[in-house]
Amino acid sequence: MSTETNTIPQPPKEAEALPLPESPEATDNTPVVTKDTVIVFHDAADVTLNVKGSFGAVEYKVSGMNLATASDVLRAIIFGKDGKNSVTDGIVDLDIGEVELSALETLLRIAHFDFAKVPAEVNLEGLCAVTNLTSKFQSTGLIMPWASHWLRPFAQLHKDDSSAAVNHKAAFIAWELGDAKLLRNMVKSLTMTAKVDDDGDLVNAAGTKLEDLVLPAGILDEITAIRTETIEKILAAIEAALETVSAHTGDVKFCKTGVDADKCETMMFGSAVSQLLSAGLFPVPKAAQYKESIASLVSRIEGVVLQHWEGKNYAPHASHSGCNLKFKENTKAAVKGMADPLKEAHIEHLKKQSAASGVNSHIDDHADDDAEEDAPARRTRVTDTISGTGELLERSRSTSPKSAASSNKNSGS
Repeated sequence: MSTETNTIPQPPKEAEALPLPESPEATDNTPVVTKDTVIVFHDAADVTLNVKGSFGAVEYKVSGMNLATASDVLRAIIFGKDGKNSVTDGIVDLDIGEVELSALETLLRIAHFDFAKVPAEVNLEGLCAVTNLTSKFQSTGLIMPWASHWLRPFAQLHKDDSSAAVNHKAAFIAWELGDAKLLRNMVKSLTMTAKVDDDGDLVNAAGTKLEDLVLPAGILDEITAIRTETIEKILAAIEAALETVSAHTGDVKFCKTGVDADKCETMMFGSAVSQLLSAGLFPVPKAAQYKESIASLVSRIEGVVLQHWEGKNYAPHASHSGCNLKFKENTKAAVKGMADPLKEAHIEHLKKQSAASGVNSHIDDHADDDAEEDAPARRTRVTDTISGTGELLERSRSTSPKSAASSNKNSGS
């Protein structure tokens, strides 16, 4: 597995150069076909598509000109590069491997203007199969009227726990349709959930090696580098805090009160070490030794509950309950500061695909939902205006969504 991280990947120039993603498993919606199945898509069909795959074989009677208009790849197969019909007896052999047959039927419906039978909604597996074929046939623009609607349900997929199992498929869909935000979120999901197997390779939540997944050029190297860097930051912060407290230099760093600071930090240290030991994080391992995922590391740190020193007759304001070793804060900062995995070549490819699919590219949208939730509430200044008779026309105040909500609550609204 390559560990080089500085190479700028180049987007593939031809769809044939794109490896196809893992095909989803067959669903109940997959047509049951046999070698004798024939489906007619056009009354004046002049081409027979002899389609083969894991499902078996099926023949489609289609319009060669319709397919040639829909896809340059199919045009070259049917009519040849010189424009002359290169198909013997009007038969075209097409092997789509593990891809669902229903995905091919969807594209054929569109190519033959049979829009009434194009599905209004598709699940993630179905959309992965469809984009698999649009990539192979260089026909992304064929699904422009449906692409944005089909993609919309997956905009918040990164918030769903199930994303760990399908993030690579959603990443491929985003890559093909040109949605940078979805791609970033899915690559981050992959980075957060990837772990190292017994062979020393990165694997996803399902145990599949990342190098066996279909990912944009260079993304695997970025995931590897970002994962290592993030784990290093998290573990280094824990180690630094423990070393500072155990050194007993008299430099108070973590006690907020300034009262019995040495006792406060010693108690936090003791409770932290016992819990880190149980979590497999003490002695603090090096990043290269940590095999579990970032998500697992974050969860273990979130589970550390520090014990606080409480002296006799302490006034409420002198409580040590607010003191901490900043494990959680530093972990959150490290995750939030993870680098953008998309490089210039990725961005250029996404722009091109977005223009073809009609999907909003979100190229410049780097803010994630957590950052938006953490953002301070916006305040608005309202100025007092007094009439000549002294009547208050307008009151000056600073407002925010929080203060407005509080005001509404107090007023009984």
